[in-house]
Amino acid sequence: MNLQSQPFDPFINSIESQQLAEFLTPILKQHLKLQRFSKSKYHYHLNLIVLNLYQSWSSNQDKCVGISRRKNYYDEDQGLYQNKKLTHTYMTKTLDGLEALKYIDKVRGGWRDLETGQSETSRYRASKALIDLFREYDLNQQSIIKDKAAVALRLRGKKPRKTKTNKNPRGKLISYRPTKQTKAMTTNLRVINEALSDTDINLYASNMELKALNKHMQKMHEEDPNELTEIQFSRKWLYRVFNENFEKGGRFYGGFWQEIPSAYRSRITIDHCTTTEIDFDSLHPAMLYLQEGYKKEDYLDPYQLTKSPGVKILFKEVRIKRNAMKLALNTMLNTKSYKEALGSLEANKLKAPKEHKNWKGVLDAIEQYHEPIAHNFYKGTGLELQALDSQIVEKVLLDLIEQNTIALPVHDSFLCKLKDMKVLIETMNEATKQYLGSDLFISLEPRKLEEPTKALTVKNSNFYKRRNNYLKRFNTQEDPKEPYLV
Repeated sequence: MNLQSQPFDPFINSIESQQLAEFLTPILKQHLKLQRFSKSKYHYHLNLIVLNLYQSWSSNQDKCVGISRRKNYYDEDQGLYQNKKLTHTYMTKTLDGLEALKYIDKVRGGWRDLETGQSETSRYRASKALIDLFREYDLNQQSIIKDKAAVALRLRGKKPRKTKTNKNPRGKLISYRPTKQTKAMTTNLRVINEALSDTDINLYASNMELKALNKHMQKMHEEDPNELTEIQFSRKWLYRVFNENFEKGGRFYGGFWQEIPSAYRSRITIDHCTTTEIDFDSLHPAMLYLQEGYKKEDYLDPYQLTKSPGVKILFKEVRIKRNAMKLALNTMLNTKSYKEALGSLEANKLKAPKEHKNWKGVLDAIEQYHEPIAHNFYKGTGLELQALDSQIVEKVLLDLIEQNTIALPVHDSFLCKLKDMKVLIETMNEATKQYLGSDLFISLEPRKLEEPTKALTVKNSNFYKRRNNYLKRFNTQEDPKEPYLV
C-alpha cells in the first residue's frame, strides 16, 4: 500500500491552532491524570501536532503526517535545524492521549531495521472529531506562519548517488557556525519572508481545476518524497540551500508557486492582482560570457547555436531542438566529467536533435560553438554560478521591498503584478549591472491565462479571502491582461 504522508514541520504556527490547542489542553490533562502537568509544554506540542495534521488534511484528505516516536530522534543533537523545545516524553504522551481521545488515528506504526539502517516514522491522520474542530476554530492555510526559530539558511552535504530505493537523493543537512556572511543572509531572508507573510498569494482556479492540478502534481512527484504532491497555500516562507559550502548553490526554495507546473503559474495572483513572469534569458551562459569580457550582444541565444538575432521560436520542432540544446548545455555546466554528462543525457527521455545524430554529437557541437566558455564545462561550475545568481535574486527582492513591491522568485525568473512589470525589469537590470557589470536579456514568459469557460463563484472558487467584488470584476473583465486591483 502506497501511503501518502508528509514530514512533521516543527516550526509552524497560527493563531487559530493556538486557540484550538488551548481548548484541547485541559481535555488532555483530564485524560492523562498526571500529578504534574505542564500546561505550557503540552499546549506547545498540541499546537504543532494539530497544525501539522490540519496542513496535511486541508490539502489532501487522504494524506497523513509522519511523526517520530524514537527517543533518539529528540535526544540527539541535530544542531541548528532542531526544535529543542520538543521532547520525546511530551510528544509521545500527547500523541497517545489524542489517539485515546479519538482525535487522531495512527495509520501506521514506525519501525527501524538495525541491519540496514532503514526506518520509517509513525503515521498519523486527523479523525472526524478533530476535523470538525478544524472547521469550528476556522483553521486556514493562509494564516499559517513559520516560527522565527526556523533556520532559513540551509547547508547540505555532498549529494549521494542514486539507488533503486533512493531515486532522488539529497545531501544531509550540515550544522554550521554563524558568520558575518550567514548572519547577513539570514537577516535579509527575514525581511523577505515578513513581506511575503503580509501578502496574499493565491491561485485563480476552481475547485475542479485545483483537484486536477493536485492529481497532476501527485503523478509528477510520486517518486520524490521531498516534493509536494499537492498545493499548500501556507508555504510562502522561503529558505536558501547551499551545497557543501557557502560558495555553491544558495537558491531560494519553499514557495508553493515554485512547486506547481510552469503552465499554471500564469494563474498565480498577488494581493488579488493578476501576474506576469519575467525571466533572465540563458542566465548561466550569459554570466560566463560576461566574465570572459564579452558584451551581451555577443552571445544572443546560446541554445540555438547560431549567430542570428534572437527571435521568439514558435515552431514546435525548433522549440524541441532548443530545449534539447538547453538541457545539454546546462548538464555540461553541472557535471564533473564528459562521461557523466553523456550518461546523464542518454538516460534522459528527451531525444538528441536529428542533425547531431546522438548526444555525443550534441556535446561536441556545443563545445565547438561555445569555445570561449568551454573551459567551464564538466567542472561542476553550475553550483558556483547559482551562488552568484542567488545574490542577484536576493538584491532584486530586497530592492523591490524597499519600493513597497513584491515579486515571487522562481530560480532565475520572477512573478510580479502586471502593474509592477516596469519597476521589476528596472530592478533586475540594476542588480545584474552591480554583480555582472552589464544588464542581461530579459523576456516575458508567454502567458497562458485564458478566460474561464465557466464563471467562478464564491462556491466553486479556491480563494480564502474575497473582497470588493473581486470575482465579479474578474468574470466581467474584458481584457484578462489587465490587473484586478483591490
